[in-house]
Amino acid sequence: MSAPFGRRLVVTTIAVILAVPAFFIAMRAITAWRQGYAWAEMDWDDKGYTSLTDFLRSVDVGKRPVDVNGQSCNEYFLYREGMTVKVVCPRGRN
Repeated sequence: MSAPFGRRLVVTTIAVILAVPAFFIAMRAITAWRQGYAWAEMDWDDKGYTSLTDFLRSVDVGKRPVDVNGQSCNEYFLYREGMTVKVVCPRGRN
């Protein structure tokens, strides 16, 4: 095996290995973006800001209307388990 061929094989192998996770992350990001949530909505653990991790987690989170003490609110839940992530009610309305 000649040196240029061997080097090219190594570079191609590394590129293929890195392409698989890059493709997965890109597809997850596109799907998260298509969920339609506002950036501020995606702060799933109420830490005050939305991180890249929160953005990517939005793929797994659904939104449904709920009634909380007679007030119309939005509940965010995990698709897989149905567990509530957070409930957001409009402020100033009772």
